Amino acid sequence: MLKTYSIFSTIGQYFRGVFLGVRSLFGSASTAAPYLLNVNSGDLRKEVTEQYPDPVSSKTADDLPPRTRGLLHNDIEKCIGCRECEYVCPVQCIHVETESLPDTSKIWVSVFNIDFAKCIFCGLCAEVCQPASLVHTKQFEGAVYDVRDLVASFGRGHITQELRNKWLRQKEDSQDNLEEGSYL
Repeated sequence: MLKTYSIFSTIGQYFRGVFLGVRSLFGSASTAAPYLLNVNSGDLRKEVTEQYPDPVSSKTADDLPPRTRGLLHNDIEKCIGCRECEYVCPVQCIHVETESLPDTSKIWVSVFNIDFAKCIFCGLCAEVCQPASLVHTKQFEGAVYDVRDLVASFGRGHITQELRNKWLRQKEDSQDNLEEGSYL
């Protein structure tokens, strides 16, 4: 008797599965049939894709959440060239080159490049930036035709001989002013 019950139970489960499969098939067919047969084409062929940017509901910087991680921007005047952002970046999309200024302990940030083709917008670089020169903006559109245009350069450029001469003249002028002021 026990074996008979298990056979009927197995056959019942089989027919139940077939029934559910057929019901699902007819449900899907009834949904797709109007599209396939072009019934009520005016209602079914409505455009549902929004154009980008949509003039009605386009996102502006004010519409975005406060902690939006858009494209990165570096204020090179604040940047001290510590390279913490370069070290913490998991995909190495930041490249920094620094030079020491003559006769000072300050650092000149000659190259500061961010490759947005590699950037995953994780925000780690902005978190470790001590002078807060590296921040995420709310700008999120960065489409370009050439992938090489996705590299943003914020550096000041390498120190040239003209720049060194200018600094030496400024230093001499400031020393002359100090000497003149000490005699008065």
